[in-house]
Amino acid sequence: MTKHAGHAPQTLSATLRPLLAGDQTRVTLGEILAGVEGEGGLGPVLFLLTLPVLLPLPPGFSMVLSLPLLLVAPQIVLGRRRLWLPKALRRQSIKHADLVKLINRLMPIIARGEKIMRPRLMVLTSGPGVRVIGVACTLIALILVLPIPFANLAPAAALGLFALGLTRRDGLLVLAGYGLLALAVLVISLGFKGVLVVAHHLLAAL
Repeated sequence: MTKHAGHAPQTLSATLRPLLAGDQTRVTLGEILAGVEGEGGLGPVLFLLTLPVLLPLPPGFSMVLSLPLLLVAPQIVLGRRRLWLPKALRRQSIKHADLVKLINRLMPIIARGEKIMRPRLMVLTSGPGVRVIGVACTLIALILVLPIPFANLAPAAALGLFALGLTRRDGLLVLAGYGLLALAVLVISLGFKGVLVVAHHLLAAL
């Protein structure tokens, strides 16, 4: 609990900036996550793990990259402030230079977005509101690991909004995340319905 209810949490850009420091060749996932965990709880962690899913990747890649989200989202439901990951996963590493390159590309975009983010509608980003976000993020993670072609963009964007909302305690971003999630569920439902209708007609024609 913060000392002042209206105290603005640390910005995401400020949270990511320390990851640029150091001269190590490689950095482990555990070191990266330890660097971003803080006032924002699991919000910055969720945002960091969502970034690869937002990239335009060949079919199947988003399914693999979404698997860690299935570990993070349920822990938000449980109200954890620190992320638990298996040691084997925490030991996975990437080149520090690649991490620095990615953060430097994102930093101007994040900094511009943070100019309009502020603590508001905080009932959605505290107490039971956080757990509801965790349930929504768990649902999104399940959607993302399913082999549904071209259905990952809206859910992944919703995840990003939830992560930013948690980090900056901005309930308006959380509301936007719920809107995108509803849209994604509608589109996927209509897609499945269309597939079933086509399959029915094909079977009837045999």
